[in-house]
Amino acid sequence: MKKMVVLRHSTPSRIMHNVHMICWIVLAVTGFAVYFKLVGEEVRAAFMQWHIYFAIPLTLVTLGYLVVTPDRAFMFAKELLSWDRDTIAWWKNLGGYPYKFFKIGSPGCPPQSKYNAGQKAFALSVVATLAILIVTGWSLYFVPQALGKLWTYIFFMLHVWLSFLVTLSLLFVHVPLSIYYWPDFKAMFRLGPGTVPLEYAREHNPKWVEKELALLKEEGGSPGH
Repeated sequence: MKKMVVLRHSTPSRIMHNVHMICWIVLAVTGFAVYFKLVGEEVRAAFMQWHIYFAIPLTLVTLGYLVVTPDRAFMFAKELLSWDRDTIAWWKNLGGYPYKFFKIGSPGCPPQSKYNAGQKAFALSVVATLAILIVTGWSLYFVPQALGKLWTYIFFMLHVWLSFLVTLSLLFVHVPLSIYYWPDFKAMFRLGPGTVPLEYAREHNPKWVEKELALLKEEGGSPGH
């Protein structure tokens, strides 16, 4: 019997995510190495060039996602901004994660949609940070004189420390949890379709599955992709 699956990550979303991931790694390494003076002067100069080179695809892919696939961008934003009682209730015990990993607090998690409350909050912070980094980074590169000393300093500090905080969150929260949820991880990175098993989705994202199945029923389709 064929295993039932649902589409978790569309191709445009996976392309954007993976380009962002590659660019962010290079930008973080080069940017922090220069700021904290972890390398010599010659290497710092080369790192700053690489920092600019990888900022270009990061910016273009972000804008391209908004322009080329506005429907996907709208759906993503709508999902992140949709908070109901179950989303808020998730915060009472952080979705049961403290109990699951450290036996602290209480187990269980209110039914969540495509993203749980923690994922929504984190994604919103990343989206906001990405927008700020693009604006501050390119402003510092192209028009530092127009900003003046005060705003140059503010933009620079925002650029460095927001990226630093988000990078720490990515390394110590997002990446470990992504690997922990292995079917979701594979859906994002494998060469085939970005699908997850239907039963896995029902367990972790029941509201999203109910919504998807209802739409497929209206269209006369099937949850398998």
